[in-house]
Amino acid sequence: MRDYTIVFIEPVDLGLLAAEVADAFAIPRDQIEVWDGSAFAAPVVEPVLAQVAAGSEQGSYAEFVGFDAFASHAGEPELLDVAVELATRTKRRVLFGPETAEEFRWTLVAADGSHGKVVLDDDRFDDGEIAIVGTVEPIDGAPDLPRVPESI
Repeated sequence: MRDYTIVFIEPVDLGLLAAEVADAFAIPRDQIEVWDGSAFAAPVVEPVLAQVAAGSEQGSYAEFVGFDAFASHAGEPELLDVAVELATRTKRRVLFGPETAEEFRWTLVAADGSHGKVVLDDDRFDDGEIAIVGTVEPIDGAPDLPRVPESI
């Protein structure tokens, strides 16, 4: 099972996000769930391939979740490729988590598609808040974020 969970850390309209997902991955719009945090925007047609939803953590404005059916439909794309596509289409920064529990760096994709590893504030993350401490490597589209040593 592939995990396609991408977190938008800047405001994004859920309807626009669903439309961009549909266009980018040739998904019929009615096979994408839109959840605003309290209700679904409209009924969907099975199989549901993806969901866009209001962010579940403080600092998260929206989330894209691609299900197994999304992976099959889209040709098993790499998570980074999906994140870059959605960030550049919506012109919003996105994050996705590490692939293994041993890793602790998240990947930030800027609105221009540039990307790199970032460090989140562990204490705030444990409290359900997404807060970036800084970048481990330069990210062209995120010059406002401070650099932190790789040892952090």
